[in-house]
Amino acid sequence: MSEGQDGKDPITIIREKIAAAQIKAKPEKRPVGRPTKYCPEFCELAIEMGKLGYSPAMIAAEFDVDKASMYDWGASHPEFSTALTRAKTFEQSWWEREGMGGLRSREFNANLWIKSAQARFREDYTERKELTGANGGAVQVETKAVDTDALSADQRSALRDLILAAKAASK
Repeated sequence: MSEGQDGKDPITIIREKIAAAQIKAKPEKRPVGRPTKYCPEFCELAIEMGKLGYSPAMIAAEFDVDKASMYDWGASHPEFSTALTRAKTFEQSWWEREGMGGLRSREFNANLWIKSAQARFREDYTERKELTGANGGAVQVETKAVDTDALSADQRSALRDLILAAKAASK
């Protein structure tokens, strides 16, 4: 992490800005419950943290709230919802830059990077296999009962072997 103004690391600067915004903000009057910790300045701070690769959980922790409260802020303040979306884009950009830089390093742990990317950015990094039925429709499942009394001993033995093999394969 590079140093910012006055030789401070970027997250120290962000923490100072959060504290200043909270001191400056007047809690809005609410009919019930605790006053919100939300400040409009949090929009830009969330984006700055996204640029440092921070996840939504890390951003919420810096604001000293849980993720649900942070997402509630987004529901109540459209500008904050937009800021969270932008922060997520910047977070992904940070991780991708780190991955690109790691390609030139012997110490780069590609398995750890891809697992993290898949967990953080499922839409872009999870391999999916979609099964479809005829003409791209839903897969049709047909279940039939088998009257085992009507089977010969050899057929029952073969069916038993198939069921046991399928059971073993599913473990």
